[in-house]
Amino acid sequence: MLKELASIKPVSKDLLYVKVADAINNFIYTNKLQPGDKIPSERELAEMLQIGRNSVREALRVLENQDIIEVKTGKGVYVAQNSSSDSIYLKLIKVNYMELMDTKMVLDKSVIDYALENATPAQLEKLESFLLEMENAAARNTFSMEQDHKFHHCLLEIGNNKMLEQIVLNLIKALDKYAGILEEANALWITTIPYHRQLLEAIKRCDRQAAFDAYDKIYQIDIVALNTARDSEAGS
Repeated sequence: MLKELASIKPVSKDLLYVKVADAINNFIYTNKLQPGDKIPSERELAEMLQIGRNSVREALRVLENQDIIEVKTGKGVYVAQNSSSDSIYLKLIKVNYMELMDTKMVLDKSVIDYALENATPAQLEKLESFLLEMENAAARNTFSMEQDHKFHHCLLEIGNNKMLEQIVLNLIKALDKYAGILEEANALWITTIPYHRQLLEAIKRCDRQAAFDAYDKIYQIDIVALNTARDSEAGS
């Protein structure tokens, strides 16, 4: 019976196991398999996808946790509910990104507090230079991720808290790995620049509430960017 079904496209070995889950989910959806229908075995899926069985096993766990399949010991793997074309990969990536963003938001506000209390004229001038570069890039309809990183790194340095600095930098590095799903967010990120300006001006005049308000606006735009993200690798 399986020979009459649409095939599964091979998955590159460097992709996360959730991409394997996506491929299996798409197989179920494309072939219109119904609850109770049996899908290929772990070994058959590994051969079809051209990957190791461990990756398939992890992918099946993801699908089972999503209640898409049911693994019956000694009998095989069965469809548990009707599937959809929604990307499991993108769904899980968004959850992970949100968790990182929420953690970073709490730490960033501590960084802003440090800056409000400790920023020197020279450090404020440095922040100003990075922001001017961002504003110049925005005038050319471009968001400078490099200058944005420099701006926020400079804020971290003002705090002079090495542990906090390292934690936030690691969070930024982790968030950068998700750039692929946010590649169309350039226009949205450009709209954060006026709020970067408001943030800097608030720090200059030691206005804590205004600084936090400006930061919250930047954070909300980041969330909008995430919610409009598309799976750039869908169908590849």
